[in-house]
Amino acid sequence: MSEVDEDLALPFIRRKQKNLAYFKQYRPEIYEFFATFEPSHCELVITPGASDVDLVDNGKSVYRGLAKEYSEAEALRFLRDNPPDRPKFTLQPPWFEKQQPMRFAHRLVRESVGKSRLTPENYSGYHCGNVIPSIIFLGCGLGFHISKFVESADIIDAVIFEPDPERFALTLFTVDWEEICKRFRAKGRSISFSIASSPDEDHVTRVLGGKLSEMIPLYPYLSIYYNHLANIDLHKIAKSLERDLPVLAANWSNYDFELFPYRNAYHNLKSEFHLFDPRITEEVDVPVVVVGSGPSLDKRVEAIRKVRDRVVVISAGTGLRALLGHGVRPDYHVELDPNRLVYEMLTDVEGRFGLQDIVLLHSVSVNPLIPQMFAKSIAFFSASNYLPALFGMWNVAIPGSNATCTNAALSLSYFAGSRRIFLFGTDYGYQSQDQTHSEASVYGESPDTEYAAEVAASAKKNRRKTFPVPGVNGTEVLTQSDYYTAKQTIEHFLQDIDRAGISFSIRNCSDGAEIAGAEWLSSEGFIEQIFSTEEAKVPLGKLFESRSKEIQPLDVNGRYKLVAQEISETSSVLASYLRHGRLEGRKDLLVVTNQIRSYLNRVGEGSGRKSEIPVQMVAWGLMRGIVQQFIQTGLCHGLGQPEESMGRFLNHWRKAFEQFLAELPLHFSAATLSELDCDEDPWVTGRFTEDEPAS
Repeated sequence: MSEVDEDLALPFIRRKQKNLAYFKQYRPEIYEFFATFEPSHCELVITPGASDVDLVDNGKSVYRGLAKEYSEAEALRFLRDNPPDRPKFTLQPPWFEKQQPMRFAHRLVRESVGKSRLTPENYSGYHCGNVIPSIIFLGCGLGFHISKFVESADIIDAVIFEPDPERFALTLFTVDWEEICKRFRAKGRSISFSIASSPDEDHVTRVLGGKLSEMIPLYPYLSIYYNHLANIDLHKIAKSLERDLPVLAANWSNYDFELFPYRNAYHNLKSEFHLFDPRITEEVDVPVVVVGSGPSLDKRVEAIRKVRDRVVVISAGTGLRALLGHGVRPDYHVELDPNRLVYEMLTDVEGRFGLQDIVLLHSVSVNPLIPQMFAKSIAFFSASNYLPALFGMWNVAIPGSNATCTNAALSLSYFAGSRRIFLFGTDYGYQSQDQTHSEASVYGESPDTEYAAEVAASAKKNRRKTFPVPGVNGTEVLTQSDYYTAKQTIEHFLQDIDRAGISFSIRNCSDGAEIAGAEWLSSEGFIEQIFSTEEAKVPLGKLFESRSKEIQPLDVNGRYKLVAQEISETSSVLASYLRHGRLEGRKDLLVVTNQIRSYLNRVGEGSGRKSEIPVQMVAWGLMRGIVQQFIQTGLCHGLGQPEESMGRFLNHWRKAFEQFLAELPLHFSAATLSELDCDEDPWVTGRFTEDEPAS
């Protein structure tokens, strides 16, 4: 704040003190960041004799001395241009046209819309009455527009997003945040803050993207943006995140499928195993080649052959068959997916090529039949789920090892100390749907076994929806939701390493999608780089072995029983919201569903629960995705429902949701705590795509 007469500044100083006192009590994370924060390029300008104030950013006036007047007029204009009673046309509701495997949770989600009269033919948008379900304020300015808007509209959920912490710091002088937040204290209302720690575009994109994922399913179905001051940069970021909608929809966690990794881990952790420990920070002078099964591998594999004795080769997932089919045997192989299908694929590979001389690196949640196929295996905990926290091993969890096996292989290589990593066959896209993988992979055009022919034919029948993304060297390739997620995961991982200031070289030796942070490298350039340095100083067979330790059997039963108890108690809370909440109309539906959504976003002290945080994280992680799907069906079909069928639909939806919550605790225990051996366990021997085994 600029220097002004002390009497003139006193009300602003007192307002800041009041705001900090409020945040200290109710939102301590905001208080801790801003209590001593001093802006460097933004200042609040208070002019003697003027009835308004201004914000100056890097020497430039933002409001021309009329911050309050401009902002309040803008807020009223936005409300006038976006009336709450206008139907919202975003993504269409889930229609459940395609029959899926009959599994416990999905069956009840499907049943919840059994009384819906909504169809693709009569769908006319989402009708919310005079309520704004969800609004995202892009930019807080000096806060006046937010204060005016929340006092002028009936809002269920609000998000304050600010990419520059200096601007939020100045709102402490100008608006009463306690008064703003008070309007969201009623049952089923919520307001949250998402403030980037720096205005760097990549960081801002990740912070906003992370916030949007927390808002499912209000976002993307019912949320609207309020872009203060028509910020072009924020508009572009918000629009770029809309490209991720297919990814967002494809990656909601699903209780039915989440049971497989937990059941697999039950078997894998109940006997002695070797665990990879990423805490050893010593770097090793070993170039690592990570190999996926992208179509460019066919033209690139010759470069790997020429340097084979000078590099560590790690195959990832379906990259194993592709690599072996081209005559190259890897040192290590990475598996991440808990699906039984992986075991079937590896069995086919084993029959043709053999596996015993390859070291397996596997997530603790892979199908437990897989480690038995290799003479030597090393497990790892992925930081993408809560299993390591549940067993007190969060400190050895591997960040960035989710999405696909290529992501896991890259992350493992980095934490094994390699600072020279080359990516082959990590195309994350393809030029044509006629060839989506290497010819030598299980999805290739020239399958070499009857099993591979069946898999390739099935994959062709079930092509996923594609969309274009930038390719290497100015090209454009087609990608799909899972590949795009994997590409983003690599990019985020590389951003984190770069921010940490760690010297690290990763080169993209694939000819598919562009990977930000991994510069493209030709085959000739790759060979030149490998031969321009001395041979590896670390024995190739010791890269991961020297960083693993033997772990005794873990108390899986005891920990899972605590999870089951937490699931039971949480289900009771959610059921009470449904049972006691009024459900007589559209606003009631928004209030009840947001109350449930908000509760599941509060892990820890904010939840009011007394159980261990890791146990809560696991239980709520298992429940969140499927609860979001119940909320999705309720909101989409409820708000799109003809008025005359509204009551009947809501009553039926509530009963199906309550039935799920009542049966869930016993279902989890029955599925995960059975004493059956691997070979007899239907959760191990069955596929995701099959109906649920009888209990």
